[in-house]
Amino acid sequence: MTQTPADAPQPARAATIYEVARLAGVSHQTVSRYMADRSKLKAATSEKVERAMAELNYSPNLTARSLRTRAAYRLLALVPGSSPYFPSRMLNGAAATAQEAGYHLDVVALEGTGPDRTERLRRILEGGPFAGALSFVPISGTDLLQAQERIPVVVAGEYDDKMRGQGRISEGSAAQAIVAHLAALGHRRIAHIAGPQEWPAARNRLAVYRKAVRDAGLEDGGVAEAQWSAAAGYDAARALLANPSFTAIFAANDQLAIGAIRALHDQGLRVPGDVSVVGWDDHPESAFLVPSLTTVHMDLEAQGSSAMGQLLAALNPGGMPAAEPGPTGMRLVLRESSGPAPNQGQAD
Repeated sequence: MTQTPADAPQPARAATIYEVARLAGVSHQTVSRYMADRSKLKAATSEKVERAMAELNYSPNLTARSLRTRAAYRLLALVPGSSPYFPSRMLNGAAATAQEAGYHLDVVALEGTGPDRTERLRRILEGGPFAGALSFVPISGTDLLQAQERIPVVVAGEYDDKMRGQGRISEGSAAQAIVAHLAALGHRRIAHIAGPQEWPAARNRLAVYRKAVRDAGLEDGGVAEAQWSAAAGYDAARALLANPSFTAIFAANDQLAIGAIRALHDQGLRVPGDVSVVGWDDHPESAFLVPSLTTVHMDLEAQGSSAMGQLLAALNPGGMPAAEPGPTGMRLVLRESSGPAPNQGQAD
C-alpha cells in the first residue's frame, strides 16, 4: 500500500536554542554567546551548554544564529526626549559598562506621557531585536510587565513622570557638609537659593540646610525659591540682597549659583571676598568659572553603571549577581568661590 504524505514518517523536529538553554540551566543569550565566542564564558557554563547541545543533537541554523548573535549583543537605552533635567552622566556610565561587556547600546528617546509613551515603547520593542533594555524613563507597572515579557528590562534611577528625581538621587545630606564648610570659614549668616519645591531634591536640600544651620548655632540669612536656571538664580540673589545680612549663599544647583555670582558682581560685591557662593551638581563648566565654583559632586556615572550591571545580570542568570546600587557618592568639591568670612565690621 502506498503511503500518503500524512502517513509518511515525519523527520524529527530540530531542537531550538531555547530548549538548549532550558536543559543547560542558562539563558538563551548565554547559548548565543557560547556559539559566538565560548572563551568569554566561564568554563563551567560552557561545559553545561556543550553537554546540552550534545544531548539534544542541536545543530544551529547559521542564518538564524547570526541574527540571534547580533540581537544578543544589542541593548536598548530609553531616555526622555524633551526633559532638560535628565542626568546624561548616568547614561555615560551605563554605556561604558555595556561596552566593556561587549554590548552595543542603542539610545532611543521615549517621548510623551501615558498612552502615547506606552504605544511608543511597544513600537520600539517590536522594532528590535534587543537582548534587553535599560530605561531612564519611568515606566508604569503594567507597561513594565508587558515589556519584560519580551526582554529583560531594568528601570534606572527613581523619577516621576516629569523626570523629577526621587529616592537616593534626591537626598540632600550634602547640604550639611556645605554648612559645616562655611561655618569653618567663619560664616555666621548663610542664605539659601532653593530650587522649585515640587522637586524632592529641592525640598530635601532646603530641609537639611535649615537643620544644619540651626544645629550649628548659625543664622538663616534668608531663603529665596527659584526655578533651575541661572536667570532665576540672578533674580533670587537680587531679592536676597534687599536685606544683605549674609556672608555666604548656598545655591541648590550650579546654574542658580552662576546667576547668584553675576548678581553679586553687578552689586559691586566680590566672590568670595564679600560673599562666598556654593552650588550643587559639579557641572563640567563649574571648574572653569571665575571664580571656580565650590559645589557638590554626585557620582551619577556609578549609578548608571550599577543599573547596567543589573541588566547584564538579568541577561546572564548563570553569571555573577549584580551589585546592589550604592549611594550617589556625594562629596563637596572645594574651589575658589568659597573663602573666609569678611571681618565683623565689613559684615555689619
